Amino acid sequence: MSKLTAAVAALLVAATAALGSLPAAAYSVSGRQIYDDAGRVIQLKGINWFGFETTNHTVHGLWARNWRQMIQQMKDLGFNAVRLPLCPTTVRGITPTSIDYSLNPDLAGKNSLAVLDAVIAELDRQGLYVLLDHHRPDCQAISELWYTPSYPEAQWLADLRFIANRYRNRPRVIGIDLKNEPHGAATWGSRNAATDWNQATGRAATQVLGAAPHWLIFVEGIAGQTSCNSGEPVFWGENLAPIACTPSPVPANRLVLSPHTYGPDVHVQRYHEAANFPANMAAIWERHWGFAIPYAPVVLGEFGGKYGEGHPRDRAWQNALVDYLIGKRVNSGFYWSWNPNSGDTGGVLRDDWRTVRNDKMDLLRRFWAGRSSTGGGSTGTTTGGTSGSGGGGSSGGHAGGGAAPTLGVTVQQTSDWGAGYCASVVVRNFGTTAVDWQVELGIEGRLNQVWNAVVTQSGQRLQAQGVDWNRSVAPQAARDWGYCADR
Repeated sequence: MSKLTAAVAALLVAATAALGSLPAAAYSVSGRQIYDDAGRVIQLKGINWFGFETTNHTVHGLWARNWRQMIQQMKDLGFNAVRLPLCPTTVRGITPTSIDYSLNPDLAGKNSLAVLDAVIAELDRQGLYVLLDHHRPDCQAISELWYTPSYPEAQWLADLRFIANRYRNRPRVIGIDLKNEPHGAATWGSRNAATDWNQATGRAATQVLGAAPHWLIFVEGIAGQTSCNSGEPVFWGENLAPIACTPSPVPANRLVLSPHTYGPDVHVQRYHEAANFPANMAAIWERHWGFAIPYAPVVLGEFGGKYGEGHPRDRAWQNALVDYLIGKRVNSGFYWSWNPNSGDTGGVLRDDWRTVRNDKMDLLRRFWAGRSSTGGGSTGTTTGGTSGSGGGGSSGGHAGGGAAPTLGVTVQQTSDWGAGYCASVVVRNFGTTAVDWQVELGIEGRLNQVWNAVVTQSGQRLQAQGVDWNRSVAPQAARDWGYCADR
């Protein structure tokens, strides 16, 4: 070990000790849910608070407010999680700017890393979960890949490990988003080590989990087109369609899929101008990332907009997105943003950094509570029949022993690339007692991947039953699973 390496290691040990020796909480994934170490389902009612990824090297708004008061306001509004974008220079420790120390006297004399320590500790103290986000390698712009000519992959991996080592003992730090919004040259499943984002996430997860084995790994999609999706335009980090062909190397009990999606306030896509907008959006989200919801927890890392104060269609887009998520029984996500100084979305706060956009909060509370704008339940699914199935029909279901309850089965094709396809299956119990479900379905082609079920194939028929965590389906409730097949 060199003198420099030894010195860095000594500083790291000292810094970690300075953060305290609080017992670390453990988080894990099973099926579509996130659990804590007590076995409780975790709902992330999240907000993005940016600034540590900029040349200010601190969360924004400290020129106008006290930082602890803002965290308290987040909590009072109902948020229980904060995504903190970072850049490498911030975690190296540099003098922050744009802090009014008369409003924030306890931050005087602290470098950027010490301010980050303080913010994370206060979020933890007030009971808010923290998701760290490696956002910009140069604190200036979002890069296409996880590395740049001046920021090599080895440094990215070292920084991720440093962050994991430093905050692994903070109980409410749940994990890290490995890289914000891969796009451009980023690929998935290409097996080109220089561009394959999927392979890179495996290398990164090894580093993070080596230091913080109890953390979650949030993985975003890409923006490029592949043979596994429809060719529609997507937002940076939104395209998860390739995971249907090339599964993630991140351990399944640690993997959270975290696409970003936006409406016309951020960029007008052709489907935002369609005659049937916003009714067309559910099928588009399903193809881009919604199909993966049975495969792993899908927690949007960013979504938002000016909500009626920008593009005339953005409010309808946000309402439709929340309805779609509710229909998919998803109620976790990180809204963009707390900050009002996000030029294309605005924030939950107005420009005075105090006044709350109550209309945005009404939308988010509806999302958290699972209340559809139509007052009904799920959207875009027809229960009890077959909807766009991959060449197979639905035969209903039965439970072992006793009288057979009434089970409705819906099969919906979620992606198709000619040589193969993936489908999502929902099994709903219309009976009055809980049952262990079993179903039989028709299938086109040969099964090559299954999630959330145990499945056997005989000819063109599938027989499926639940795994331990979803084997029982309660009255008037549903379980979902899915599969992919080669034609």
